[in-house]
Amino acid sequence: MGNSTSFEETKNAIHDKVEEEIARRMMLQREIQMAVNVARARDNIHIFGSLWLTLTTGVSVAKLAGRSVPHIAGVPIVVGGILLGNLADMAYGNKLARINKEAAYLLENERARFVPFPQAPFARFYSAGERAIFYDKATAVGDLAPFSMVSRSFVPKES
Repeated sequence: MGNSTSFEETKNAIHDKVEEEIARRMMLQREIQMAVNVARARDNIHIFGSLWLTLTTGVSVAKLAGRSVPHIAGVPIVVGGILLGNLADMAYGNKLARINKEAAYLLENERARFVPFPQAPFARFYSAGERAIFYDKATAVGDLAPFSMVSRSFVPKES
């Protein structure tokens, strides 16, 4: 009997180590993806921030020189400033932490939003109650007007 207990302990220890290794790899993959997203945001700030700054400087210099500047030139300056502020929040602020907190809330309180289509191999892990909240009530995109009149007619039907 001592061997079966030892065997079970060894089996459980191996299982725990495998689970820990899988979790570590998932953590590393998540960190890599997050780092790439932040790096992409910083790159976009450098590119679009330079363009926005050039536009803003040009319009400002023209105005200071007494030249006529179309009023529509203010639109990309305002909109660009707002968009760059949002991007800067992602690249240098705490937007990623706020997004993570919202994601944690969604996973904890609104898990039913993530019910996959029935053919997904992991669909069986969602309950019928979770499926009924959003998935069962939803309409397929191809069935929504006005495209429902034509969208399904392009797909050949089985004979």
